Amino acid sequence: MYNNQITVSRAFNSNDISYEALASVVYHESLHQDFADHDRKFMLRANRFPNYKTYAKELDEYLSDYSLNLKYDKIIADYSKGKNEVAFVIIPYLEDFQNAFTFYDGNIYIDTEAQVSNVSKSNLTIFLIDNGKKYHIVAWAENAEFFKEQKQILHGDFGGLDFSYRISTLRDNVKILFDTTCTYAIWKNAFPASLETDKFCVYNIGADLIQEDIKYINSYCEGFYELGMAPFAIGIAAPYEQLPYKELYEIAVNEAGFRGIWAANALCKIDLNYDTLFNRADALRDSGLITLAYNEMKKAYSLANKNPNCTAELIKLCAMVSDFSLGNQLIKELSGSIAVDEYLANSIAHLQK
Repeated sequence: MYNNQITVSRAFNSNDISYEALASVVYHESLHQDFADHDRKFMLRANRFPNYKTYAKELDEYLSDYSLNLKYDKIIADYSKGKNEVAFVIIPYLEDFQNAFTFYDGNIYIDTEAQVSNVSKSNLTIFLIDNGKKYHIVAWAENAEFFKEQKQILHGDFGGLDFSYRISTLRDNVKILFDTTCTYAIWKNAFPASLETDKFCVYNIGADLIQEDIKYINSYCEGFYELGMAPFAIGIAAPYEQLPYKELYEIAVNEAGFRGIWAANALCKIDLNYDTLFNRADALRDSGLITLAYNEMKKAYSLANKNPNCTAELIKLCAMVSDFSLGNQLIKELSGSIAVDEYLANSIAHLQK
């Protein structure tokens, strides 16, 4: 997606899959340059591939019978390097385990009932789901921060997200597996009984009991579920730099995610002005990159000549980042002619507390 490369899982490296079905996968993935989600517009384009539904059924049937006994023989990473402890944490989801992870403002936040405490900052955290007699590894993270009490981010009243979490770390420190590649299972009796009640347990990094688990993680090679935007991708404009200005503007204004951000970046390269900076700030906010959006909106505001729309949007962002000083200054400048929507009213009330 970010570098115009498509990586296909080795799960499809089989004579049981037709060439046409594999080609439909490549076609499907290429569409994500234009569509972030599998919405109606995406599916209309996907169905242009000849017999797309037939090949989708073929792939579904193949994957439903796909062996859960994949072996990983080659070590390709060292997630345990420099770590002192390994924490195993159960997340409260099964089939929808990816919903336990939220990308927001450059971090990944993890929802769990585990009240983890006294874990080394240099840790490897392995996330498990309970599948009856066994636990399955579904994700892992490096240098996670734990909170014994549940934390909340409450930005919904200001136009952002509301969610709870007990663990957080940088986006690039988290590796989340696909549903179809969560093949590594550990018998429950391999862990202390307290794991089932406490939802976590901690081992020294060198403990013999967990070395096979670490080996699996270091040799896993099936690719990862991408949540949020990688830091290096946020400033990219390709492949949109060649599009006409009008088309870029439409994308930047109307689409969230990487398409909106990349189109806004391309606009700023063509002409860095109030409109293009405002659009980039808006695209960043829509993608959950709140601090970057706040900084870009301040740049737009400096060129806005007290444009009330820009002032209003910056007030909302001030509420999200808790900049009470600037927020209250902007409230005094806000024109009485602008319509006050629910998010703006809530932001003003929050900043004036």
